[in-house]
Amino acid sequence: MTRILVALIGAIALAFAAPAFAVTGDKAEFVKLADGVYAYVGKKNDANAMVVVTSEGVVLVDTGNNQPDTRDIAQKIKSVTDQPVRYIVISQNHGDHIGGTPLFSPPAALVVHDRVAKQLADFKPYQVKTWQKRFPERAEAMKNVKPIDTVVSFPDRMTLHLGGKTIELIYVDDTYNPGDVAVWVPEAGVLHASFAGYKDRHPDIRPDYSHGTTWGMLKQLETYIALKPKVVIPAHGPLGGPDILTTMVDYLLSAREKVRVMMAKGMALPDIIKQFSMSEYKGWDRENHFDWMAETLWRELQGMGPQIAKIEERAVKGATIEAIEEEGRRLTVNTDNNKLRLRVASDTNIEGIPDRTAFKNGMKVSAEYQVPVGGNAALGYDIMEIRVDK
Repeated sequence: MTRILVALIGAIALAFAAPAFAVTGDKAEFVKLADGVYAYVGKKNDANAMVVVTSEGVVLVDTGNNQPDTRDIAQKIKSVTDQPVRYIVISQNHGDHIGGTPLFSPPAALVVHDRVAKQLADFKPYQVKTWQKRFPERAEAMKNVKPIDTVVSFPDRMTLHLGGKTIELIYVDDTYNPGDVAVWVPEAGVLHASFAGYKDRHPDIRPDYSHGTTWGMLKQLETYIALKPKVVIPAHGPLGGPDILTTMVDYLLSAREKVRVMMAKGMALPDIIKQFSMSEYKGWDRENHFDWMAETLWRELQGMGPQIAKIEERAVKGATIEAIEEEGRRLTVNTDNNKLRLRVASDTNIEGIPDRTAFKNGMKVSAEYQVPVGGNAALGYDIMEIRVDK
């Protein structure tokens, strides 16, 4: 190990010694972790990306929370290399990780797990349309491109050899792992820990198992810990060391035990949801995940399968935006004095504005959205299409 690398690791360790439970800042950071290996740390605990620069091209892991962030990632890459992005590896199949792909691919190849490839192949027409128009500056290049067209997929393990660097892609098999992939750069000791890696943020575990299960996360964490990484890039939150992984193991085991105890007392699910809390993890982001986590654990501990809700498509016309959260990801609209919470995803087709960051309070909008009947839409109903009314 060179003196420069020793000094670098020491500097990173000092950075990790910052006050516990810090949420990332108002601006994203681009941090060098090792020779040719960088982390794009999302603002306000948004999704993190990883960049591996080689003499033969760039491997980008995840693509940013929204269009402005994806463009920022592209500029950060250009600031350190003239090499093109050759591969985009997706660590999880959620919009804040995969949504920026059309800025780079084609010509970059999109590397995903087989399960994610199937999801991309099954995109509905409005989702394909959104993919093609997500970046107006790429409209000509994307007009005939479907999400599946540039995909390279794999079942469990894949290794990329590029420009003298080795990059290992790791999928931990589990019935309800929706295709989450960890990315390991062994010579640098850097791990992008996929969905199982969080720092100072309550994990997003849902009763429909669309984000996996706590049991599946524990299997992932066991595999990642065995790698003995020096630096861990979590899915969300500040960078850290291997303690990120062990802390999440402790967290999940504690959460499972809390729900197990309440179930042993004969408590009904609504009461379990009401009383469940992980408030001992002070300052952690996303306490609004508690309801989902409690219900998921309740299902897991009984050996139940995922919650399967009937999806109904509904519409609202001429609603007024009253509240905007997370740069337009979540909207509260008012129509006929009824409030409706809606969620703008990466596959939401948006008409009338460039992207969701351009929503403003007072705008009139019409939308088609999905309601999971019998399910828990804790963060709002997913929008398929939304139009700003002129």
